[in-house]
Amino acid sequence: MKILVYSSVFYPAIGGIENHTLFLVREFVDQGHQFKLVTEQTQDPNKPLDAIEVVHASDKWRQLQLFFWSDLVYMPNITLKGVWLFAFNPFKKWVISHNDFHLMYSNDLKTKFKNFLIKRASGNISVSQSVADFLKVPSKVIYNCYNNDLFKLYPDELRVYDFAFVGRLVSQKGCELLIDACAEIELNYTLNIIGDGFEMEALKAKVSQLGLNLKIHFLGFKQNEDLARLLNQHHTMIVPSLDVEGFGIVALEGMACGCHMIVSNAGGLSEAVANHGDVFPMGDKNKLKELLLNRLNSQTKFVESESKNNYLIDHSKKSVAIKYLDFFKQIINNR
Repeated sequence: MKILVYSSVFYPAIGGIENHTLFLVREFVDQGHQFKLVTEQTQDPNKPLDAIEVVHASDKWRQLQLFFWSDLVYMPNITLKGVWLFAFNPFKKWVISHNDFHLMYSNDLKTKFKNFLIKRASGNISVSQSVADFLKVPSKVIYNCYNNDLFKLYPDELRVYDFAFVGRLVSQKGCELLIDACAEIELNYTLNIIGDGFEMEALKAKVSQLGLNLKIHFLGFKQNEDLARLLNQHHTMIVPSLDVEGFGIVALEGMACGCHMIVSNAGGLSEAVANHGDVFPMGDKNKLKELLLNRLNSQTKFVESESKNNYLIDHSKKSVAIKYLDFFKQIINNR
């Protein structure tokens, strides 16, 4: 297949859509398919991507060439900036993946136009059943993948810490809720907060005010193998989101590193852990506290299972990319 991907955001930016799209396109190439990508993201000339042609969205002529070259156009989240191409061939095969709930926050003309176009795409993919239920059109549910080359067990790391939080330090990620729950726990524990964001200083001040500096530590932003090895040093990861999430790649990363998962029922986040972790209602501090206490009192800190390993294999980069490719083939063959 010849696949043109149009993604507003992409490498070298860091984020869920950026990372997932990069994982997929690398796997598409490894599977022997021809692939080109258009993005608004400026590329770093010192860090080119092997075997991947990346075209900036400002190059309209090259975009048009690639549009006619391709068998199918794939968009991770719909962007109106790429829709103009379909004026030259409205029958071009077109697949959109839906990674979040951004269309639920507005009902303006732009959002209405996006929903109009989504209904006319050749196919739609949702990254969770929660997203699929929200959409106004049928979609294929294909869960996200994670970087299984990096996020895995590192036998040389020792699990010496209790709890880890990984994410942006903004209100909707629920870090303050986690701190409030931990403040009511009298047992000894360690909570490492991994990430950065606008609320960093406010959260640090709160921890100091509560007298928890010996229990709660801020480790800053970590990524790739540094993050994976750090997670291997923890027994439990908590993802206490206070707003709906399309999925939860971070939960897969934690599971793959051997952490027991505690997540809120924030949209697709609970689907990411399936039955391999604990789920609590969004914003429920008392239930979160109960689950944290259960983990501190547990005699079994680290458990691996064949079911969990098979689940992670099904969410590996290769497995998920094959699911995308199979869906693309169905769309192309459905003439």
